[in-house]
Amino acid sequence: MPDEWVRDGTGSFHNYLPPGCEICRQGASLVLFITGKCARECFYCPLSKERRGRDLIFANERIVSYPHDILEEARAIDALGTGITGGEPLLRLDLVLDTIRMLKRILGKEHHIHLYTGIVPGERVLSRLRDAGLDELRMHPDLEREEPRLAEALKSATDLGIEAGVEIPAIAPAPWIAEAVQNVDAFLNINELEFTETNADALRARGFRAYRDSCAAIGSESIARSFMHYRIKLHYCSSVFKDSVQLRERLKRRAGRVRREFDIVSDDGTLLTGVIVAPDPQAAIRVLEELGVPESMYELAGDGIEIAAWILEEIADEVRHIGSPHIVERYPTEDGLVVERIPL
Repeated sequence: MPDEWVRDGTGSFHNYLPPGCEICRQGASLVLFITGKCARECFYCPLSKERRGRDLIFANERIVSYPHDILEEARAIDALGTGITGGEPLLRLDLVLDTIRMLKRILGKEHHIHLYTGIVPGERVLSRLRDAGLDELRMHPDLEREEPRLAEALKSATDLGIEAGVEIPAIAPAPWIAEAVQNVDAFLNINELEFTETNADALRARGFRAYRDSCAAIGSESIARSFMHYRIKLHYCSSVFKDSVQLRERLKRRAGRVRREFDIVSDDGTLLTGVIVAPDPQAAIRVLEELGVPESMYELAGDGIEIAAWILEEIADEVRHIGSPHIVERYPTEDGLVVERIPL
């Protein structure tokens, strides 16, 4: 049982970090959403309207139509692991098993896979998950009623060689969960409770309130800290960490993989590129050649030229007669969503 507590500037703290969380903190975990369908109706469920109740698959924010879409997204962020979530992914057990096998076969046995489930799986299901290659299981029991089978399922998973634990939002003290985790030396992950578009009314109806400048629920961190007196492996993940560090690190990994020679990766994981919006792109290219700009530092794109931002800043006055120069900041995703345009 680890005794040393580690805290960071986001409010997160832990005395134990499961392997899946280690990978997530590096932004190296692919979030694989398998079905928005779920038999439970948890009042705090944060799923969006676009996903809740719909039998869809997403790899990070990318809709999945074919298995290779998952692999492409994993490679785009150079993923070291995959977290399978939902809805309730075990409602699509065969798909989950096939996907685990595919990821292990193609990305390697060292590619770590963890699974979130609200179902307390029996030994047969656990054995199938283990045989497919599952490394880590995170169970989410119903917080409004005790689950007597929780400790047994955690022990069964551990005995099969699966790293096992419980993951819950910090809503209220749950001594029965802490005791089940403690009895089988499993781990407990606690997430700061967050307001979303779909759960806000239910949270307010139960007396929860959000901070003025955040979607985090007031008092949620204090509830998480109440679990610290148990001798358990504990990790508390704050809303700030999930919204900033986790996302930023994932974007930086993706940006590093997809950037062109002349793109700049920002500290936030976005890409900075110079753009000349030109009515006649070929004429613009001739001007760049006359100015001695290396061919590797620009390319035709859309309605103009994309070029190294630092070069465009130097030659902005000399190209203004052929087009409008500006710097574009965009996400390193397929849609290339633009964050900001800065005219030069």
